Amino acid sequence: MASEESKVAVAYPATLGYPISYRVAYPERLSRRKGVQRAAGALVTWIVPAGLGYVSAVFYLWLPVIIGSLIALGVIGVPLVLAIRIRAKGLPRFLAEDGPALERRAEYAMAAAAYALFLTDASPKQAIGQSVTLEVRRGGNFGWLRAATTPVLLVPHILALAFFAFAFMVIVPVSAVFAIVLKRYPRWFFGFSVGYLRWIARALGYWISLTDRYPPFSFGEEA
Repeated sequence: MASEESKVAVAYPATLGYPISYRVAYPERLSRRKGVQRAAGALVTWIVPAGLGYVSAVFYLWLPVIIGSLIALGVIGVPLVLAIRIRAKGLPRFLAEDGPALERRAEYAMAAAAYALFLTDASPKQAIGQSVTLEVRRGGNFGWLRAATTPVLLVPHILALAFFAFAFMVIVPVSAVFAIVLKRYPRWFFGFSVGYLRWIARALGYWISLTDRYPPFSFGEEA
């Protein structure tokens, strides 16, 4: 978490690791009440539409289409907007002026993801810089064209992350039960879940042009 202009660099020393790191502190104890709230919210999302008969059929048929279209529009549209700003300002000024705000949004998104996956009890605002840490060394040497084409460049990552996402069909329900019953997060799932979010965080930083370093295909902290 940082917003100082001193973090903006034209290039990275070869000795430094990947310029985006993401960590979540293991929760020694989780709140049963918050676990129930999150689990109930997830159940309502699926049970309510299923009980609406014909309306539920329309809901399940069209909602994915609508959500998918909005996501696709954002995935393509955001880099185009950023490319325009880079072309207008130049990269150093873009990273210094727009970088801090983009970084804050990325921090919030990753903290919210950790909360949704039961990795922390703290709300996104409370978790940032405490139980959830996203550190970005903004910099690089690229132009507006690369910024505009990041959705295409990240297709391999999108496919890989989509494949690994199927694991959460098991991880999330099991984690919810552990959080509610034992007030703990299963350690054998913790490394995978944090690693998955770390991979997303690096792809996210590349997508919003905070770095020119192509993200590694890795769950590990060292890259």
